[in-house]
Amino acid sequence: MSIGETLTTARQSAGMSVEQVAQVTRIRRTLVQAIEHDDFVPCGGDFYARGHIRNIAAAVGADPKPLLDAYDATHVHASAPSASEVFESETGARPERRGPNWSAAMAAALVLVLIYGVTQALTGHSDRAATEGLGGSSSPATTETGTALPSSAPASSGDPSAVAQAPRDRVTVALRATDRSWVQATTASGKELFQGLLQRGQTKTFSDRQRIRLVVGNAGAVTLRVNGTDVGAPGRRGQVARVQFTPQDPSSG
Repeated sequence: MSIGETLTTARQSAGMSVEQVAQVTRIRRTLVQAIEHDDFVPCGGDFYARGHIRNIAAAVGADPKPLLDAYDATHVHASAPSASEVFESETGARPERRGPNWSAAMAAALVLVLIYGVTQALTGHSDRAATEGLGGSSSPATTETGTALPSSAPASSGDPSAVAQAPRDRVTVALRATDRSWVQATTASGKELFQGLLQRGQTKTFSDRQRIRLVVGNAGAVTLRVNGTDVGAPGRRGQVARVQFTPQDPSSG
């Protein structure tokens, strides 16, 4: 049998179609068909023809050595075309590889820096506006006006009196989840103390010398105790609340 007949018989014995061989070898379907008909002209030369024979043989389970020997004995070497002409897909050649676009990368970096700066400015403005919305006092701020309901649940797994007796040169915030809620806690310097999802019944206590900032994803699903005093939930269920506390919170009167 010829080279093409041998490859065709091996492919059929393997239960493979021409399309499957083309997909496995990444050789164009029309080129696989041409090789099975012993037409090696579309290969573009001896180098690529031998490579295609070897790859197709490996895909269909045939021994490539006698096929390559037969090709070498019957074909004359020809000049090889460019790789893009031989290995292009059925739908067209692969895109040309280019070096990195440094101008685009720098522009993208500048956009990210600008977005970060705007986000930080808006976040700081939101924190200040939340505090000023309560008459300029240092009492806890929420994203919605209204009276926070007191909590009857303990603020932490420890002795609540320990929080009540905390020195007022620090701010201590004890948080208890009454339902699932995402929480982030940071200090005045921006240090992140916690970020994650709290399940019902879980508690967390945070402390800092200057300020504790909280972002609560489900504001009605947590209750807060600030410096030993219950202040209730920072908002309603489903509401995202941003609150902050200092050693002087909650203010009397």
